[in-house]
Amino acid sequence: MDKNRIHYCPIGLVQRQFGIYITGAGMEETKPGEPYPHAYHSSDYYFTWRKGRTLAEWEYQILYIRSGEGEIEFMRGKRIAIGAGSVIILHPGEWHRYRPNPKTGWSEAYIGIGGNFLERIFSKPFFSEPPTIIKVPPNGPFDKEIVELVGEIQATSTEQPYTIALKTMQLVVSLFMEHPRQTGRASYNVSIRRANLYIAHHLGEVVDFPALAKQCGMSYSLFRKRFREYNGMSPLEYQLALRIRRAINLLGSSELPVAQIASETGFESHAYFSRFFRKETGMSPIEYRRTQSKRD
Repeated sequence: MDKNRIHYCPIGLVQRQFGIYITGAGMEETKPGEPYPHAYHSSDYYFTWRKGRTLAEWEYQILYIRSGEGEIEFMRGKRIAIGAGSVIILHPGEWHRYRPNPKTGWSEAYIGIGGNFLERIFSKPFFSEPPTIIKVPPNGPFDKEIVELVGEIQATSTEQPYTIALKTMQLVVSLFMEHPRQTGRASYNVSIRRANLYIAHHLGEVVDFPALAKQCGMSYSLFRKRFREYNGMSPLEYQLALRIRRAINLLGSSELPVAQIASETGFESHAYFSRFFRKETGMSPIEYRRTQSKRD
């Protein structure tokens, strides 16, 4: 692959409906003292340091600095030093500008991605709010991943647009695991997944959450914090959500009395189960069962 090569991807209506698509990819090297940015960029992406740039409202860009150093600015007057191993996620509608240090130059790789699916991925709780800058080991696994993917996009994006889009999401997942929000939490996540499994296997029982936290090697306050970060809800809320999901399945697939379903899913009484079920689904258990019977 050439050191300076840019590839733009035309996007069709069906690709937009797919929810994830590639808008372009490139690899560039800027030598010390060389003007930046290079003039061969499309007018949609070319910018000057004086004016900066704002991506379209539907496009994100993953910018990776492979070597050298420089700076990036998201709000005038707030410049951030970046260098080898810096990964910057540029968000739609976010004004920015960046450039290499004239003394060192830099090499960069970047991938443009779009689609409504990304709005959920590049926001909390997965990534922090802009500016989003992640440090990865220079010349490490991510470097190899993005270089290979840029080459693949340039070679096959026309023939395999959906496959390439999904491979780019794999790259995003690896970034998520490198994100500062995840640093030091991998072992906690394993414990939380085990706690999830324990709760799922004991839906009909009263779970002693402080004792479960102790089994996971955490204080209860830390356990609740990590549990909410991982699942988006407290341990009790998670248990109740699983109970309701199980009850919905039993109401639709069995003829068990509602009182028995309430007991088997761990609710203290038929009345409490009915009230909670209506709150979560907008109908009583009997009404829900009737709607399923009509569909059959």
